[in-house]
Amino acid sequence: MSTQFKRRVTRKYLGTYRPRIDGWEKASGRAEFIDDMTLKCRLPDILYAKALHSPYPHAVIKNIDISKAEKLPGVEAILTYKDPEIVSLKPMNAGWTDGVDTVSYERMMWKKLRDRRILGSHAYWVGDEVGAVVAAKSERIGEEALRLIKVEWEVLPFVLDPLESMQPGAPVIHPEISQSNILPAEPIGGADVFVNIGDVERGFTEADINIEVKAIYHNATQCSLDNWCCLASWKDDQLTVWSNSYEADQTRMFLSEMLEIPQNKVRVISPFVGGQFGRGDTGEDPFFIYTALLAKRTGSPVKFKHTRRESFHNTRQPIIYTCKMGSAKDGTISSSYFKSIGNAGAYADHTCFATKFVPQEIVEVSFAHIPNVKMESYAVYTNKIPGCMMRGVGNNQFNLIFGLAVDALAEKLDIDPIELALKNFGHKWEKLPDKSLEAVLHEGARRIGWEKRHKPGIGRTYDGSKKRGIGFSFHPGWHAAWQEQRRGTIQAGIKLNPDGTVVLLAPTVECGPGSNTCNVLGCAEALSFIGVKPEDIRWASTVDTDSGLKDTVQTDSAVSYLQSEVLLEAAAKIREEVMKLAAKHFKVRPDQIVIEDGLVCLKGQVKKSITVKKLLQKGDLVPIVAMASSRPHTRKTGVPYQATFAEVEVDTATGQTQVLRMIILNDCGTVMFASGAEAQQCGGQCMTVGESLFEEIVYDEKTGVPLDFNWVEYKIPTIADMPKVEPVLFEVWKGAGEYGACGIGEGVVTCGPRAIANAIYNAIGVRIDDIPITPDKILKALGRI
Repeated sequence: MSTQFKRRVTRKYLGTYRPRIDGWEKASGRAEFIDDMTLKCRLPDILYAKALHSPYPHAVIKNIDISKAEKLPGVEAILTYKDPEIVSLKPMNAGWTDGVDTVSYERMMWKKLRDRRILGSHAYWVGDEVGAVVAAKSERIGEEALRLIKVEWEVLPFVLDPLESMQPGAPVIHPEISQSNILPAEPIGGADVFVNIGDVERGFTEADINIEVKAIYHNATQCSLDNWCCLASWKDDQLTVWSNSYEADQTRMFLSEMLEIPQNKVRVISPFVGGQFGRGDTGEDPFFIYTALLAKRTGSPVKFKHTRRESFHNTRQPIIYTCKMGSAKDGTISSSYFKSIGNAGAYADHTCFATKFVPQEIVEVSFAHIPNVKMESYAVYTNKIPGCMMRGVGNNQFNLIFGLAVDALAEKLDIDPIELALKNFGHKWEKLPDKSLEAVLHEGARRIGWEKRHKPGIGRTYDGSKKRGIGFSFHPGWHAAWQEQRRGTIQAGIKLNPDGTVVLLAPTVECGPGSNTCNVLGCAEALSFIGVKPEDIRWASTVDTDSGLKDTVQTDSAVSYLQSEVLLEAAAKIREEVMKLAAKHFKVRPDQIVIEDGLVCLKGQVKKSITVKKLLQKGDLVPIVAMASSRPHTRKTGVPYQATFAEVEVDTATGQTQVLRMIILNDCGTVMFASGAEAQQCGGQCMTVGESLFEEIVYDEKTGVPLDFNWVEYKIPTIADMPKVEPVLFEVWKGAGEYGACGIGEGVVTCGPRAIANAIYNAIGVRIDDIPITPDKILKALGRI
């Protein structure tokens, strides 16, 4: 923080700078994570599950022999694709929901794309979990048992490149879904041409200037420290699962539907999660099912946990984007056409979410003033690791092409790209220029020294071979309340104890962003009339589906404000009950009572008062409990904007790029927790720098084998690679509700890759729009290799 943001409304607790509520608990080692809850000293009879992985990118198991593995001491059970428990399982998709809502099998998002068979006999990528799973007394024994299983494989032709996969004659990967490798259109994602406003071809014909650009976003993975894990245990017919998935209710739904047992027979418990970045954004993963089945067969608790290699489980969807954009000479954009080809990998999961659902939302909130817009997309199966969910899903990929198009068009028009952005982009509920976009772009430009920006490639040279440049990109915020309608009802509650302390009932799995602190601050704000402070509130850190309230999932960065809006309703009920107690105490009507700052008095008679705490002590000492349930606000308000400005230094002799500065600007509507919001802005740049310059899953093109499923070959940035990061918060836009906030946790990673790529172009005068931008790509672009 270089300067504190300007608050629109001064509140006691919301928007303040303070430590996280769980900071001491985590720093002291007292916070419990999944591994703490599943220690062998707590569960002496615990077993460990290990799944068989395909060594081939495309193959089918012809036969399997588990006889030697079964005889290995310490092996308690082996399930194979031939066992009736496995054969009877329905086909599924690991993307029933994006985490926003809780849905059943019949209501899953991608009904036409049920392409997964749990422990099936067909393998679709190197690493696919197929054929068999072992339960053993130790992980080492389980791994040895897998080596003793003899598998007869039929190796099939494979394809890694999505463009090749689309061609006639390419090996068809999922014939049960499609006779080609192009995923069929879904109602949620829309047809192949899923946006078609006006007449783009006529717009291009009439435009004075047209540009065409291309950008490629490669595979990157979440790099979570806390590998995905679960433990399943049965007591009679009651299944309990402990998990570090952050969708407790959806995981319960998944287990209930797939195992065909009543929901009241399934309990899911989720403690703190050590970061996940979208990794656990699907509560439906095969390992939950086969771990539960092993636990039932053995009568013992069974734990499954990804190894570091297995944690390369799904990725950000690689997408090839092209864009054509046309405008008048004055910079008024008349037509925009985007086409994308998304590499789904081995399974569909949420690829259509990234390629269609997200861009469709972006059009609604950013392209409202452009008369002709067309979007076309094809999601394609290949034999690579599946693309599923990762922080900034779909937005990052779109921004890479969007920010390029704006920069390239501005250059051809010879106008400032900031001027071009303000002239054209915004939502339909506000006139141009959009005030939120204006605020983030002007402040970012001021801080980075935009007025000193040189033409591409002609700046001064440092240390003989180093060139510097600056660039930016911008994007609509993600997500406002009106975009969260699919969540349905949000539940929260407050328990006011007789001593004036509070138990906050706002179930959400805390995975690092600090939304639990937002909820505590929101609760304290709502109860400040009775003198409650944040330190008086206890938030239950473990989500338990038996607790009675549905969890609000930490996706779309929306927990930071959704539950606080509902807590206002619960606080109103608390006020009503306290006023009843006060009316009884003073022997007057409730409407004659005033409650403020923990003091209760009669209207106009301040001297005749009693503290809330003393009042509560006078009753029957029964806690006051208030529950509230309501849907997110439906009024469409558009969204605020965010931007990233970057300065880089490129060594033209070695191709090395060093990011020197990054300015991250977010209009939040209302900042719920200032320290947490700025932490998101700063911390998110580790992912931004990594995906821009280092991170990519590399394959052996001849064998289909991924070569860097580890943190030695798969490069992630170190502290030496990180720039100075300046977080900047705004409260310009306002959404619906008391707070009118918008999430930022996902969005802080969206604009960085394009801002860095534009800065590199400004430095060296050659565009490289295929990330990561590695030294060899720079040297090749400069003609040095």
